[in-house]
Amino acid sequence: MTDRSSITRRDFLDGVAISALAIGIAPLASAQLSGDPGSTSPYPPSLNGMRGNHPGSFDDAHALAWHGDAPPVFSDTGEDYDLVVVGGGLSGLAAGLLFQQENGPETRILILDNHDDFGGHAKRNEFSSRGKMVLGVGGSINLEHPENYSRAAKRLLRDIGVDLKRLEATNDPSYFLGGGFQKTGMFVETGPDASNIIPGQWFAALHGKADPAPLIDQLPFSPREKDSILKLLNGQWDYLAGYSNRERSEYMASTSYHDFLRDKVGMTDRTLSLFDSTLRLNNGVGGDGISVREALEGGAPGLRSVGWPWAWTERLLVNEDNAYHALLFPDGNASVARLMVRKLIPDVAEGNTMDDIAAARFDYDKLDIAGTSVRLRLNSTAVRVRETGDSVTVSYVESGQAKRVQAKHCILACYNAIIPHLCPELPEAQKEGLLYGSKTPFIWTNVLIREAAPFIRAGADTIECPNSYYCVVTKAPPVKLPDHETPSEPTDPLVVFMMRSPAALKPSGVSVRDHFRATRYELLATSFDQIEAETRAQLREMYASHGFDADRDIQAITVNRWSHGYAYSYHDLDDADFAPGSRPHEIGRQKFGRISIANTDSEARAYLDAAIDAAWRATKEQSF
Repeated sequence: MTDRSSITRRDFLDGVAISALAIGIAPLASAQLSGDPGSTSPYPPSLNGMRGNHPGSFDDAHALAWHGDAPPVFSDTGEDYDLVVVGGGLSGLAAGLLFQQENGPETRILILDNHDDFGGHAKRNEFSSRGKMVLGVGGSINLEHPENYSRAAKRLLRDIGVDLKRLEATNDPSYFLGGGFQKTGMFVETGPDASNIIPGQWFAALHGKADPAPLIDQLPFSPREKDSILKLLNGQWDYLAGYSNRERSEYMASTSYHDFLRDKVGMTDRTLSLFDSTLRLNNGVGGDGISVREALEGGAPGLRSVGWPWAWTERLLVNEDNAYHALLFPDGNASVARLMVRKLIPDVAEGNTMDDIAAARFDYDKLDIAGTSVRLRLNSTAVRVRETGDSVTVSYVESGQAKRVQAKHCILACYNAIIPHLCPELPEAQKEGLLYGSKTPFIWTNVLIREAAPFIRAGADTIECPNSYYCVVTKAPPVKLPDHETPSEPTDPLVVFMMRSPAALKPSGVSVRDHFRATRYELLATSFDQIEAETRAQLREMYASHGFDADRDIQAITVNRWSHGYAYSYHDLDDADFAPGSRPHEIGRQKFGRISIANTDSEARAYLDAAIDAAWRATKEQSF
C-alpha cells in the first residue's frame, strides 16, 4: 500500500465542508462591484459566466503542450527582478511573500498568472442583488484542521492578519458535517409531485449514530435493495468473516468500494451511487475508482461491517467530540489570497486586518505598476523558462504579446504538467515525475437567487444528489466578520453553491489518472450554455415544489470550471508502493539550479497548508 500517513477522515469532509456556499452581505457592496470608482478596468471577481479555466487562460499553454507551439521571438521588457514567480495562486502568492520576508522589503518580485484574476482555485465570486454584495466560493474553500498546520504555514497566516482563534469565533461549528448530527438532505427521484428531497440526519444514520430505517424507507428502491442498505448500515454483519487481519487489509486495499458493495453486500448498481456524492467530490471518482479502505477513510459507510478493529475505529471517528474542524471566510480562501496580495502590494486596497478583507476594495490597476518592488501581472502565460548563467529568462505571452524578463531566481508555482514544456532541459526522470499525476477536474457553480425562502422550505442546507449533474448542493455557512453580515431572512438574496465531479464511471482497466485526462478534454469542450441548462434543470427538480421558479428567481450564474483542478493524490488501485522519497511528486519537485517548484502538485495534497508548505520549501531553495 502506498504511504498515506497524512490522510485521515478529515479528507472526507474536505470541501465537504461540503458545506460551503459562501454568501454574505457587506455595506460596501456597490463600490466593490466596479473596483476603484475611478478605474475603467474590468473587475474580475464580479464577472459571471465561465470562470475558473476561462477562455483565453489556457490557449497559449495548450498550444505549447499539445503542439510545441510558442512565439519565435520575444520582446525584452528590460525588466530585471530578484524573483519571478510563474503562477499567482495560493502557492505563488505565498512564495512571493515568503521570498520578500527572507530577503527584505526592497526585493524585486514579479508574479505572472495566466488568468484574469489572482488566487488560482481560491477564486472570488462576487454578486450584487438589490444593492447588496453577496459572495460565493470559486474553488478553494476552507482551512482544514489548521491546528495541524506547519509552523511555516501558521506563521504566514499570522503575518497576513489571520487570527485563527478569532476566525473560529466567526464560524458556526455545527454547520460542518464532521459530527454529522445536523439535518442534511438526499435528493432522489421519488415521484412527479414529490419534493424529491428527503431531509434528515443522514450522516448520523449512515454511520450508526441514528436509526437509518425511516430515511431508507423513503428511498425509491425495492424492499430487497433497502434491506441490503440497512444490513450494511446496522453493522451487525461481518462481510469479511473468515479473513485474517492481513487478508482483510489486503482485500480492502485491492478491491474497489463498488465491487465490495456488489459482491459482498449484494447491492445493485442503482443503489451504489447513494454513497458516492461526497466520495466523488473528494476523489474525482466514486466507489468505482477507489479502494474499500480509501472509501471507508473517506466517510463511506461500512467500517462497522468489515470486522475488528474497524468497528472500534468507527466509534472513535464518528462522534460529536471528534468532529471535522475547518475554518472559512465568506468567500472561501479567496480572502487568504487577497490578504497576501494586500501584504505584497499595500496600495491595492485599504485596510490591514482580516476583519476588513471581505469588503475591501481592490484596485486592479495597481497590481502592476512600474517602480514598485512587487508586481502582479495577469493574463500572462509563461511559455519558456531557461537558466542562463547567473540568471533566469522567463518568456511569456501577455494578452497576445510575446515578452520576456530576467531574474536571479524563478519559482514555478503553476501546474506540474506544464513544467516539462516550460523547461525542456530538466532531467528525464524529473519530467516523468512531473507528468505522472493528473489534476482532478471539477465544476463549482454559484447561482445568485432572488431570495432564500424556497431553500429554507426544503428543510436542509446541504443536499447530496446521487446520479444528478451536481453531486452536492448547499448554501451559506454562518460566517460573521465586522465587514460581513450573514443574511438571515427568507427574503434575503442567496448564492446557491453547486458542486460537480464531471468524471463518469471509470471504465475497467483505465487508471484514474487517464480517466481524469479524458474528462478534462471533455470538460473543456462543454459550453457554458450546456452547464447553465443542467444547472437550471437540477434546481427546478429540487426546489420547484418549494416555490422556486428558475426563470423568475435566478439572477446570475457563475461557473467555475477547473479542468486542471485539485492536485493528484495516490490511489490504492492504481499506484505502486513507492519507497519514501521516490514518489513521482517528490522526484518532480527537485530544485533545478535557479529554478524551484512550488504548488500543491508537488505535495500531492490539495490543501491550503500544502500550498504554503510548498512555497516555503521553494523559497528556502532560492533565497539569497
